[in-house]
Amino acid sequence: MPADISGKDAVSRALTVYNDGFALVKETRKLPEFPADGVLRYLDVAQRIETESILVEGLDIREMNYEYDLVDKNKLLEKYIGRELTIVDPESGKRSRYRLLSVANGMVVEDLETGEIVLDPKGQVRLPELPGGLILTPALVWHASRTTSDEVRVSYLTQGMSWETDYVIALPAETDGKETFSLTGWMTLRNESGMTYEDAVLRVLAGEVHRAEEPDRFILYSAVEERGMPEHESFADYHLYTIPGTVTIKDRQQKQVRLIGAEGAAGRTIYEIGPYDRNPAIYFEFGNTEAAGLGFPLPQGTVKFYRNNRTDGTAEFVGEDRIGHTAKGERVRLQLGQAFDITVDSGLTSSRKEGRYDLESYMYAIRNAKDVPVTVIIRHPVHERHWDIAESDHPAEREFGDVLIPVTVPAGKEETVRFTLRIDRSITIAGEEE
Repeated sequence: MPADISGKDAVSRALTVYNDGFALVKETRKLPEFPADGVLRYLDVAQRIETESILVEGLDIREMNYEYDLVDKNKLLEKYIGRELTIVDPESGKRSRYRLLSVANGMVVEDLETGEIVLDPKGQVRLPELPGGLILTPALVWHASRTTSDEVRVSYLTQGMSWETDYVIALPAETDGKETFSLTGWMTLRNESGMTYEDAVLRVLAGEVHRAEEPDRFILYSAVEERGMPEHESFADYHLYTIPGTVTIKDRQQKQVRLIGAEGAAGRTIYEIGPYDRNPAIYFEFGNTEAAGLGFPLPQGTVKFYRNNRTDGTAEFVGEDRIGHTAKGERVRLQLGQAFDITVDSGLTSSRKEGRYDLESYMYAIRNAKDVPVTVIIRHPVHERHWDIAESDHPAEREFGDVLIPVTVPAGKEETVRFTLRIDRSITIAGEEE
């Protein structure tokens, strides 16, 4: 008889969940009395286990099988085709003996007393035993040799688990640019691995781990949990967060744990326009530095923005964007939406030739209907290799292939910006000509 090692025998359990839809399960369980035939069944494993990833320590295993032919009604009946079963009449309680012939399109049985064939007999079907080959939960079946250890340590990868960070940024009532904000990062864990993990140490790893095949992603159900702040550490080329204490993660559950928190961080709202934009895009920008009130790795995720209403102090949702994995010291730039009260007219006003140069002049007229002044950044892309800014009536600079001009527009006023580009289209780089 095989000896069973169930989840109830667990001494410790730990999970490391990755961004890409899989997790590493690590368990230590007590070993039962070693069976004479050397066959042990390791029960209660994830249904989506990657069997080729299993690592076993504490046993000398010669052969390992993964059995997942689980009990259900159809499988039970199929195993009993050609065998005797009992059907109990629900009203009289009479027990009748039949031989099962088919379950393909309903039950077909033979009455063992009369020899008659009966289709879909009414009553409660009773089977004498659980047929061989069917199990209640997935199991690893090992053929092993006895060792001196009284515990077995098992590690394996499973699909169906993923995590992501969902951020909330709370902004104060509208200001003229620089402002402080609070940031909260919730770790959202999703489990559809076919296994419940009780009292597990939970770690999540931020970073993209290369795998041979792209894992699936899943949408699950919800449950919310708030705990102490996770401990963070650098691990290899990634970042590892350990949730305090232990957690129970049910199968087909979504769990949320507070991962990151910061108060009084410094950032600024930026209005930015380009050619032919009617309204400027709204960006929120901050440095991920200690000086700015942050300075810790930010895992990838969705950022939702709320801003306080000056009228009653309540928060209103004002936009969202996504953030990639962001290291300490990097700058974060997120788009909220478009400004309703700032409008722009822009376009090419003139074009002329001076020697080998083409001179192109542009105009941006910016109107501010807000009751506070705003600073709008003109970001004008230039799709040429050789160019410079010939003249501008506002301070301008070149950033790679863009002209950048910050413009402050008073409340209820209009500001017009004019600049000219000097473009040299006569220069030909070797290899560009046909």
